[in-house]
This record gives sequence, structure tokens and C-alpha cells, in this order.
Amino acid sequence: MIKQDIKSFSDGFKIYNDLCPILVCNDHNNVNAMMINWGGLGTLWHKNVCFIFVRKDRYTFNFSEKSKMFTLSFLDLDSKLIEIFGKKSGKDIDKFKTSGLHKCYDVDNDCYFVAEAKQVLKLKKLCSIDLENADYNDLSIPNGIYKDIPYHVLYICEVKQYLVREANE
Repeated sequence: MIKQDIKSFSDGFKIYNDLCPILVCNDHNNVNAMMINWGGLGTLWHKNVCFIFVRKDRYTFNFSEKSKMFTLSFLDLDSKLIEIFGKKSGKDIDKFKTSGLHKCYDVDNDCYFVAEAKQVLKLKKLCSIDLENADYNDLSIPNGIYKDIPYHVLYICEVKQYLVREANE
């Protein structure tokens, strides 16, 4: 993979809708990954940032709380990946082994990413916001979304590096 300037990153709306974004977190002993459906890119505090949402009942949540660095690995949409990374829990299966994908360790940033990804964002956690304690102007949002599931935590992460798969890889 080659490093790219984050300004060359694809349309943030398109990439979250057209590809399979897999969040990879580690707690120095274990690695876990999950597909995310909510996220975005922007600028905050004069930094290029990525917004990630993780539900508090997900196995990955404990990893995301302990991790200082995350990665988002973007792969082609695939029903097998959605089934494994979007619906299965890492406490029950090894998602990498089950999917046939491989994790790659970045020693400089102490994070893992999916080796087969088309694009990777390496992210430094800046802050987290528990949406359960947020001040909602429109109560139909939490009342409609969170009536049967736990709230999400929003992570705001600085984009530290952007990688793109070379055509011959």
C-alpha cells in the first residue's frame, strides 16, 4: 500500500455507502473488527477527522474504549463480509480466520488494519461522546432509534495516515 494525501480521499458519503468499512481496534493483547454503518469525514479543531459510531453493547466497544489508534479498512461490499463483520461477534468467532482476511500490524502507530483493504485510514482517537447523554433537539431520533438498542458512542478521530492499494498489489 502507498501513502496518499488525505485530500485525495474519495467522497465520504460514497465510500460509506458503496464500500464495506471495517473498524479494527486492539487492546494490546487482542484485536477485534466490526463493520460500521455510521461515520463521516470532516474538519474539526483544524484537523482532518473521521467520525465513528460504536454501540455500547458491541464486543468491539471495549476495544474502542481502550484503543488510542483505530483503523478503518475499506473493502468491496460482499454479503459474506457483512455477515461476518456486521452480524457476528468477535467474542464468539475469529472474524479474520472465518472471513479469510488478514490483519496487518503497524508498529509505528500500534494499530492493525485489514491487509486486503482497498483503502485504509489510520486514526488517532481525540475524544468520545456518549450519545445517551447528548442534548437532543429532536427527540424523535433517540426515541425512534434507541428504543430497543443501547446508545452509540461517537468517536472523533484525527486522520493520521491514508493508504491506498496499488493496482499491482
